[in-house]
Amino acid sequence: MWWNRKFVSRSLRLHRLKSTRSTAPRKPEQSLGIIGVPFAKGQAKQGVELAPDLLRQSSLRQVLQSSHDDLVIRDYGNLQYAVDEPLLQQQRVHYHHIRNYADFMACNRALIEQVKLMLVENTQFLAIGGDHAIGFGSVAGHLQHTPNLSLVWIDAHADINLHSTSQSGNIHGMPVSFLLEQLRNTWQHAGLQEIAPN
Repeated sequence: MWWNRKFVSRSLRLHRLKSTRSTAPRKPEQSLGIIGVPFAKGQAKQGVELAPDLLRQSSLRQVLQSSHDDLVIRDYGNLQYAVDEPLLQQQRVHYHHIRNYADFMACNRALIEQVKLMLVENTQFLAIGGDHAIGFGSVAGHLQHTPNLSLVWIDAHADINLHSTSQSGNIHGMPVSFLLEQLRNTWQHAGLQEIAPN
């Protein structure tokens, strides 16, 4: 856990430098919004949806707080979302060979809005999944708030699979492909231009 504390401490210092240059409304100098995203439908295994609550029960807040005495933490609870008929229609017509496309998109649309809200109210945020499918919403929401954001994706897999090439149909292997301008034609029926900056 020592590296976790060191990483959080360095991240907080970097965010402090950024926040002093901002002209946005005044926030606490070091504030962190936390959202749990208990989403497990991007793949076939169950269990990852338990992570947000298990981490909270395992003193997550205390560990984060110990990294910086002045850190103000606000826990927004677990993300709620609802699947609507247009998303189910997209799934039936265009993305039926992907597991749970409608749930994926409903969850990530809700997460995009939540991330934007957390960044308005806090200097940084932490989204706790869930499977990798939530990477799309957390990055897209951050991009809507901070258009000049740079992303470094560190993973054992690129998570850039496409619905047209994936053999498993597991959408947790696809979140980066929703973010790239070069792949927008692949997702032309997903309405990404409305919700996800390139």
